[in-house]
Amino acid sequence: MTFRSSPRDTIVRERRRSSRFNLRGKVCLDLGGNRFEFPSADLSVTGVGILLDVAVLGAKPGGEVGVCTIESPDLSEPVEAYVSVMRIRRVGQQHLVGLRFESISDEQLAIIRAFEVQCRARTAAENRQPS
Repeated sequence: MTFRSSPRDTIVRERRRSSRFNLRGKVCLDLGGNRFEFPSADLSVTGVGILLDVAVLGAKPGGEVGVCTIESPDLSEPVEAYVSVMRIRRVGQQHLVGLRFESISDEQLAIIRAFEVQCRARTAAENRQPS
């Protein structure tokens, strides 16, 4: 695993198919007949992570499918996709919820890939800076 200490545009490597990148923005989630809005934590081509207070989603919604819209000044336009709740992990008084993209268009994936390219370029430039 590789973790970097830079708070912005950090590449987080774990045992997963695609890298996650920190994202400033919000995620609107329609799930179980309810609409929620959360700050985003990270984004990859396979899903998005959100931070929320412990009691917001109620009983374990693992596997439940909904629609999410991701908005950020770092994305060229909002991204919308069908998602499922993959995992919920406690982080202090909040939960980090992993939403996996179940159905997303090629156009929406291109927006995410462009964001990833931008993050990788920024990280590479920061690493080349003399200390």
